[in-house]
Amino acid sequence: MDLANVWGQLAALTAAAFWAVASILYHRAGAHFSALQMNLIKGAIASPLLFAMSALVGAPLGFSSGLWLLALSGVIGITVGDSCHFAALRRLGPWHAMLLEYLAPPLAALMAWLFLNDGLSGIEIIGAMITLLGVLLVVTERTPTQQPSLSFSGVLFGCGAALCQATGLVMAFSVLQTDALDPINAAFIRLAAGSILLAIIVGLSQRHAFQALFRQCRAINPMPLLGAIFFGTFLAIWLQQLSIAHINPGLTQTLLSTAPLFLIPISLLKKQTITLRSVSGALVSLGGIAILFL
Repeated sequence: MDLANVWGQLAALTAAAFWAVASILYHRAGAHFSALQMNLIKGAIASPLLFAMSALVGAPLGFSSGLWLLALSGVIGITVGDSCHFAALRRLGPWHAMLLEYLAPPLAALMAWLFLNDGLSGIEIIGAMITLLGVLLVVTERTPTQQPSLSFSGVLFGCGAALCQATGLVMAFSVLQTDALDPINAAFIRLAAGSILLAIIVGLSQRHAFQALFRQCRAINPMPLLGAIFFGTFLAIWLQQLSIAHINPGLTQTLLSTAPLFLIPISLLKKQTITLRSVSGALVSLGGIAILFL
């Protein structure tokens, strides 16, 4: 196998592992912040890191019409999508919130077919249906008392996050296909645009919103949150771009979708119970994504 392909695959798998660990750390910090606040803190810290990385290794950034579409993709995928993900994370926990992200690849494939003239073959349709089946196996699971084990609002937020992230991904890829834009620059533009709008929304939500946010940050141990941002946002995005540079985006998305599987050994080490149905649903969804993209 080509060494570049190996590096690309290892980069995607490492990013998936970082996202899995970060989801646990974000969940721990989520009790102290709202979804919007958490998303804003993430962007405020990760955006300068991405800018520094872009300045060091990225090509010079020029202005083009595609930048506006890229910024809009950041608003949809990050301002709305990541806020929905953090809301789902608070209500569902890391395992189920990440499993709902399995909806993003088939949704992205459907939108690429509708808007980018990238047609779906029969096998790709089958892959999308298998992915949805795996998600349904998990989100419809019930407790022994036959009460829904998952928050309905949490599931809605998780589905909304997948839809927004898929939309942002398709928009970003459409720009990268037509504009000579370095992927790390694209990642910075999307995150910065999404974070700027978040700052405006949080600032208008209440008086002295930022002072209150600073007080909340000082009242907690910042290390879990900083670790989540550094590994789950900054490094994971960089590894994602590195993977796309060496292997096709479909394979990258498939490997990134293994993130929930990394939660299984982590949860077992923490002596937490994961049901056979949840594990089966994760594996079925992963198989569907592999069929969809490979």
